[in-house]
Amino acid sequence: MTKNMEREEQFYANKNFAFSYSSLNKLLFSPSLFYKDYILQDREIRTDKHLVEGKLVHCLVFEPENLNKKFNIVPGKAPSDSVRKVLKNMSLYTDAKLLFDVPSEIVLDSLKEMNLYQSLKTDEQRIVKIIKKEFEPYWEFLSNTNVDVINEDTLLDCTAKAEVIKTNEEVMSLFKNQSTDFDLDPISTHAEEYLKSDLDTFAFGLHGYVDYYTIDTETKTVTICDLKTSGKTVDNFSESVDFYNYWLQAAIYSKMVYDSLGDDRDDYTITFKFIVIDKYNQVYVYDVSQESMVKWAEGLGGVLKIADYHYSERNYSLPYDLLIEKVKL
Repeated sequence: MTKNMEREEQFYANKNFAFSYSSLNKLLFSPSLFYKDYILQDREIRTDKHLVEGKLVHCLVFEPENLNKKFNIVPGKAPSDSVRKVLKNMSLYTDAKLLFDVPSEIVLDSLKEMNLYQSLKTDEQRIVKIIKKEFEPYWEFLSNTNVDVINEDTLLDCTAKAEVIKTNEEVMSLFKNQSTDFDLDPISTHAEEYLKSDLDTFAFGLHGYVDYYTIDTETKTVTICDLKTSGKTVDNFSESVDFYNYWLQAAIYSKMVYDSLGDDRDDYTITFKFIVIDKYNQVYVYDVSQESMVKWAEGLGGVLKIADYHYSERNYSLPYDLLIEKVKL
């Protein structure tokens, strides 16, 4: 049995597998990449600046007390995205505490794997692009932790975004209904809460962390809020909903919250809102219509059937549409 076959058997031996929005979205985008990342556990290291900044803003808004648990703040300027990926990859193969102590072969292998500086003529030229004094502080933090590493400028920028969000009247009106210690308080609030749904008709479930939602047992209403940082302007967010399949994320979160409500869940009305802050720190709250909620729930049903085909057949060679019928141009 090959190593890949062993990992596949280990994956399917886990009878409690659950798709997150990220993994389900990746399966739609590329089943073969899902197979590599989640079944073979050969996942590419993601240290993209916009992803880290999005996570940081979430932390500063919803759980600022966990900032030092989730992020290490390195002094000075952080390396570029591509260099960070190489440094992160290097850290997986060495215990060197100092950047200049990293073996040359590890540096060169990481550069080759990330396809960086391969056009340079000599190994020495490639190595000096990575082994630099200015990257030492970043390496020191990186080699001692598995959490995200940020620099002071990034922290300042994201803190400013978080403050804009927390001082926005419309956003705060969504967050103001904080639950109290009073036993009969009808409103409960939930921030960055982990939820999981078992799916009776499938061999897998759904899971994930929901940014923020409130449950009002008196009015039988649930309001789910999802915070998005955008590199575009707020008026272009509808394009992102389609491009990144944010509609799928909304449908998954709504399904998980609905399943958590208990026996009287059908008595509740669930609403969903996207809180969007763009690159200019403009904030806009998008209300999702009930018509869209129904449409997205139906879309989730279709996506789960696609996932079930790949999962049950163990076929991740091509996207679903290309596997079930011959596509002609």
